[in-house]
Amino acid sequence: MSADKERSFLKYEIVGSPAFSVVRIHLDQPGQQVRAEGGAMVYMDGHVHMETKSAGGIMRGLKRKFSGESMFQNFFSLPDGAPPGMVAFAHGAPGDIVHLHLAKGEEWTLSRDAYICGSTSIAVTSKLGGFKSVLGGEGLVLTKIMAEGEGDVWIGGYGFVERHELVPGQEFVCDNGVMMAFQSHMQHRVSKVGGRKSFVLGGEGIVIRYTGPGVVYTQNREIGLLASLLAPYLPVTRG
Repeated sequence: MSADKERSFLKYEIVGSPAFSVVRIHLDQPGQQVRAEGGAMVYMDGHVHMETKSAGGIMRGLKRKFSGESMFQNFFSLPDGAPPGMVAFAHGAPGDIVHLHLAKGEEWTLSRDAYICGSTSIAVTSKLGGFKSVLGGEGLVLTKIMAEGEGDVWIGGYGFVERHELVPGQEFVCDNGVMMAFQSHMQHRVSKVGGRKSFVLGGEGIVIRYTGPGVVYTQNREIGLLASLLAPYLPVTRG
């Protein structure tokens, strides 16, 4: 579902869309490398090499951990002299996968668990969202990706994923918790919608307002809401 596919440095295909998406990345040149979140790999060819390390050092790894991503990440590559190989990745929740091709210096802000995998030129770290972001369902610490060099990244959402491209001055409002990704240069703020009754009784109330130009991705399901729906049916452990 990506318009950036023709600009991808890495050959890939997304299968299983839109509910149970998997991205298959094809490595066909020595030196090609893909970095992925721990647990994101689903399957791969046997000759593809995997190495686990903390990208960018321990401090950057700790910042990723605070944002909800893995402190240690896995690196997949082709050994010298090996034939082309394939490695497949998936998001932790059922839903769709989006490919982004980033120019050098481009930066995006993601929900805390959206990052799946990407080029090694894409730095993955954390970003403080502030107290208002907590109210908006984004979380106190968000994931930030920045292209230290041109490269590719794949992100995943829970449920159906939509792309919203805003023109300068256009305002876009989304429900709390369904933010998946947005370009970091965009103006955005958390606010209330409707009156006090809407906030207390209507199940709505806190929204995120974005102002263009820029691109926002939303997901139509929320992990926190699913957890609250399941909570009454879970066994209670009594001490």
